[in-house]
Amino acid sequence: MKVRSVLLFFALCFLLVNCRQNPAAQGSELSLNLGAEPATIDPLLATDPPTIQLDQLLFANLIQLSESDGSPQPGLAREWLVSPDGLLWEFRLRDDVYWVKYNAETGETERLRPINAHDVVYSVQRLFDPRTQSGFATRFAPLIKNAGRFVRADPRTSEDDLQRFADELGVKATDDHTVQFELNAPTSAFPTIVGAWLGRVVPRENIEARGVNWTDIGEMWTSGPYVLIDREPFRFLLLEKNPHYYDSENVTIERLRFRLLPDVASALDAYLRGELDTTDPYDSIEGANLDRVLADPALAHDMKLLPGLCTTYFGFNTSKPPFDNIQLRQAFALALNRNDVVSQVFRLGEPARWFTPPQVNAAPDLDSDIGIDFDAPLAKTTLDQARVEGARLPALTFGTNTNQQFIDAAVAAIQNWRATLSAVITVEDTDFTTYLEQLRTDPPPLFRMGYCGSYPDAHNFLFDAFHSGSPYNFTKWSSPQFDQLVSEAARETDVLKRRLLYSRAEKILVEEQAAIIPLLWSQRASLTRPRVERTFAVMEGYDRIENWKLKP
Repeated sequence: MKVRSVLLFFALCFLLVNCRQNPAAQGSELSLNLGAEPATIDPLLATDPPTIQLDQLLFANLIQLSESDGSPQPGLAREWLVSPDGLLWEFRLRDDVYWVKYNAETGETERLRPINAHDVVYSVQRLFDPRTQSGFATRFAPLIKNAGRFVRADPRTSEDDLQRFADELGVKATDDHTVQFELNAPTSAFPTIVGAWLGRVVPRENIEARGVNWTDIGEMWTSGPYVLIDREPFRFLLLEKNPHYYDSENVTIERLRFRLLPDVASALDAYLRGELDTTDPYDSIEGANLDRVLADPALAHDMKLLPGLCTTYFGFNTSKPPFDNIQLRQAFALALNRNDVVSQVFRLGEPARWFTPPQVNAAPDLDSDIGIDFDAPLAKTTLDQARVEGARLPALTFGTNTNQQFIDAAVAAIQNWRATLSAVITVEDTDFTTYLEQLRTDPPPLFRMGYCGSYPDAHNFLFDAFHSGSPYNFTKWSSPQFDQLVSEAARETDVLKRRLLYSRAEKILVEEQAAIIPLLWSQRASLTRPRVERTFAVMEGYDRIENWKLKP
C-alpha cells in the first residue's frame, strides 16, 4: 500500500508540473469566424483582414505591430537601424525562427531549416514581381528604390530582364541574418509599413517546387505560431500550435478553429448557439444585428467597441469661391454640431476632432487641444468677417456618393448650416465611381469623403492623404507649412517628436486653415466570450491571437 501511495503521489506531481509548464497540453481550442472561404492563403496575395489574420498566425513577419497603437515591435527582426539620411534601413534577424511542415500522415510538425536574410529578399522580390500580381505592390512600390519599375514591368518580359529588375530592387542581404532596404525618400513609418504589408516571409524552395499548390496541407512550409492541419472548403480551417515556434512556451491555446460563416447574422447565430468564442476576425456587428445584441444584456456584456482606421470628413473645394476664403471655411466648421450629426446618423463611431484616429502610432493624444468646436455665435461673427473681406455665400451643392447614411449625414449638416449661417445648400449624390472622378477633376463646393489607413501610423493619414502632391487630397488645398511639417515628421524617428509635428500639422489642416471638417472616427463591434482573455488590435486583421488565453 505504501509503494502504491508513493507511486500515485509522484504521478500526480508529474501531471501537475506538466500542466503548469504547458497549459496548452490540456487540448484547448478556440473557435473564431473567418468569414467567406479565403481566395488564397498566400500572404503576398491576401488583402482582406480575415485572410491577413490567418497569415499572421502562419507566417513570420519581420516586424510585429503593437495591438494598442500599431507601433513596430520585434518579430523575425530582433532590432533595426536607420541611416542618418533616413534612406537605408537595416533589419537584424533572430537565428531561432524555422520553416516547418505539417506531416498529414504522422500528424507531426517537422522542423526544416532556419529562416535567413535571403528568404526575406526573395519574399520582397516576389511581392513586387509583376507575375505575382500582389494587391498592394503598386501601393508601396514608390517607397523602395527601383520597385516602381519592377512592379510596372510587362509580365511577359524576358526572364533575364525580370531577374535583373529583381536584383536591382532596393533590398539586399548583407549576411545571413541582416537585410537592408534602400528607400526613395525618408519614411520614419517604414517599420510599421513593413509590419503591415512588406515583411511577411515566404519559402522559395516550397513555392518553386509546388507552384500554385504550395499552400496545400501537408506541403506548405510555414513559420508562425500555428500550422494549418485541416480544412473543409466553405466550412472550417483548423490550426494547431507550432511546437518549433521560437516563443511556443507562451502560446497556450492548442488549436484555433476558424469557421467560414460569410455573413454577420450567421456568425451571430453561431455565437448564440455556443459554436463561436468570438465573432472576430470577420466584420463588424451593425444594423439590425447590433440592435439584437444591445437588446440582450448578456450579449451586450460580451460586446466591445473597437477603434477603426477610417475617418469620415466634410471637405471644401478650396480652389474656387466661396471656399477659397479661410474665414468662411472656419465659419462652416464652427456652425457644425458634429456630436448631433453623429448621434443622429451613425450607430457606430465617435465624433472626430481632427483627421488622424487618435489610437494610431504618432497620432495626437486624445486630450490634445486641436480642432474647431461647435460655437453658433462665433460662427455668425466669423461669417460676417468673411463678408467684410468680400466673401459671398451663394446657393451651394453638397456632393456625396449614393449611400443613405451619407446622404442623411449631409442633410443633418445642412440643417446646422441653414440654422446658423442661413446657407442654402442642395445635396447631389451619384454612384461612387462617378463621384470619385468628380472629386479628382472638379469637386463640388462641399463634399463628404472618407479615408481609411492602410497601416496604423499618422504618416499614412497626414502625409499620404493631405500633402499637396497626394492623389487623395480632393480639397485642392495646399500649405507649404503643412507640407514642411509632415515631411520633417517623415524624417524624424523619435516618436514623441513625430507626435508633436503631426499635432501641429493637424492644427493647420482642421483649425487654422480649416481645409476639412472632421466628422467621424470609425468603430467596429465584436463579441467575445468571458472565458477568453484577449487583446484587441488597432488594425483589423492584426490581432495577436497567439497571446490569447482561455480561462479554466
